[in-house]
Amino acid sequence: MGHNPLILGIDIEGVGLDLTITGAPNHEIDRVMEIGAVLWDWEDKQPVRILSEIIDEADRIEVSPELVELTGLSDRLLEKWGKKGTEIKNVLEQLSALVEQADYLMGHNGNHYDKPMLEEMYKRYNLKFPDKVWIDTMIDVEYPAKLPHKSLAMLEYSHGFINPFPHRAVTDVLAMLKIASHYSLERMVSLAKSPMVRIVAILKAPNWSDRQQVDTFNKIKHKVSRSKFKWNPDNKTWYKDVHKILLDEEKFNFDFEWTVEK
Repeated sequence: MGHNPLILGIDIEGVGLDLTITGAPNHEIDRVMEIGAVLWDWEDKQPVRILSEIIDEADRIEVSPELVELTGLSDRLLEKWGKKGTEIKNVLEQLSALVEQADYLMGHNGNHYDKPMLEEMYKRYNLKFPDKVWIDTMIDVEYPAKLPHKSLAMLEYSHGFINPFPHRAVTDVLAMLKIASHYSLERMVSLAKSPMVRIVAILKAPNWSDRQQVDTFNKIKHKVSRSKFKWNPDNKTWYKDVHKILLDEEKFNFDFEWTVEK
């Protein structure tokens, strides 16, 4: 990377029916209630521009007590401080200007939440979200394998600090960037640009009346589970989505048979 890269970290706090943020957003219902964006000088590891705005979209649903407890954002706070109407469009235009300055965008679970939420929000205000490579710090950073999971709170703790305002957009962005700065940007970009492929563990059902076969099957299944494969009940397979570049680099050395899903 020839010049000093600029990263725009982005986080969206949304109001909707699903607090888990594990699936795709429900664009009929989910609305943005806070935008945080930080332009980060990668060489100096410092924030250089910050955008932080509370948003009060006219057609949002009420903020649930659970979401108030999680984020600190309430209906009262949104009504009092939230940008409304044409003010929201102005915020999005400011965000676009920061996106244009950045070499890469970064979000924690950004590909599955922040990016689609922003793209849909831009459409509501007759704008188009600028096209840039997103680094998703849930999957595009090679964290230590010993980490039990990759929640932002776990990553903060494992990197030696605590976020005093978790689930507020701009503080989550700053925490994410602080963590990411410990890792190779070039490697993150390579992973972000790599397509994802699905690998499937080869597990043949045993003869359930044969104790030895059952024991062998359970031992293999335990290895598969420990390797963080997930169970798909629809086609009854254990699978894992991985970067194609890792397959090309022969990074996987599982102690069981597996194949790439066609």
